[in-house]
Amino acid sequence: MNTNASAPITPPEPSDAGHSGQPIRSLQYMLNQLAIHNDVLTRLAVDGIFGERTLEAVMVFQRENHLPVTGVVDLTTWNAIRDAYVHVELMYGFPPALNVLPCGTYTAVEGQECEVLRIVQAMFGSLTKVMSNFRPCQMNCCNDGETYKNLQEVQRLAGLPVTGILDRSTWAYMVQLYQALVTRS
Repeated sequence: MNTNASAPITPPEPSDAGHSGQPIRSLQYMLNQLAIHNDVLTRLAVDGIFGERTLEAVMVFQRENHLPVTGVVDLTTWNAIRDAYVHVELMYGFPPALNVLPCGTYTAVEGQECEVLRIVQAMFGSLTKVMSNFRPCQMNCCNDGETYKNLQEVQRLAGLPVTGILDRSTWAYMVQLYQALVTRS
């Protein structure tokens, strides 16, 4: 289960034993993510049931964060857990996908200049170190020369029409290549 750190997570009802549902699963998931990076915190089964282990995890979190140790997930406790979780996700989680294309139908044809191509050219700079398919290209914000040929190679690898045009499909495959070969290696 991967929860987007920027997505709003609604707090559960006051947490007496026996409460259950998605808000409790969210609470358990966040506490688990925090426990990965803090051995004092309790790991939980994400089952959506506010039982004894969840109560214990909440109380340990409250104690460690200098909150009143009640075991009740009031708004203050919920916000503290959520804020700590968001911090951990920012520090250790996977970053969100980078969507740099200006609109849904954006394309950069051969010879076109645009700032987006600077990011594409930087990505090619990193990809050339791990793949022989690509050639170093100038950082000139222009879809020309090696940039154009590299975009054609991305499209060939992805099984896309080989046009050399930067479009959404080409960008999406480039991001996958970059994440698989550069950021995760």
